Amino acid sequence: MRGLWILALAIGLAACGTVEGDPVSVAKETAAPSAVPETARPYDESADAQAQIDAAVAASAADGKRVLLMFGANWCPWCRRLDWVFQNQPDVSRELAAGWRLVHVDVGPRGSSTNRAVALRYGDPLGNGLPCLVVLDDEGGVAHVQETGSLEDGDHHDPARVTAFLAAWRDGQG
Repeated sequence: MRGLWILALAIGLAACGTVEGDPVSVAKETAAPSAVPETARPYDESADAQAQIDAAVAASAADGKRVLLMFGANWCPWCRRLDWVFQNQPDVSRELAAGWRLVHVDVGPRGSSTNRAVALRYGDPLGNGLPCLVVLDDEGGVAHVQETGSLEDGDHHDPARVTAFLAAWRDGQG
């Protein structure tokens, strides 16, 4: 009888997903929708990132806006969350519209070499994790590489911190 009870407990625990790495736990992790708002697919995986950056730098020469590169990928929840903040938080989206040209640089699947040469050209920001922001100077060189963990608050990016970062670097003062 004791053996049946232990077997029933083991089956119950496995069904609840409490055994780390079991198929049930993995399915729950991948199927659970995020409670934090995210943009569905902010990165154009077929885009020529360097051409987009060059176009943004050229356009910025005419209007004085700064260029902000956002290195990330569609598989990255933090990248999708930060993009949602950029688009949907009023203070952040106003600051972006007023002084920035945002270029998304897709880094592809984990471990891929997608846009690796672009990343190397702009300070190799991937070592800071994803997403990572790069502020360009007036000539298109790197003015600043910003990890985004310091812009987070719990499970999301803090709009006030993001706005402060953008405002500080818009004028090149950081």
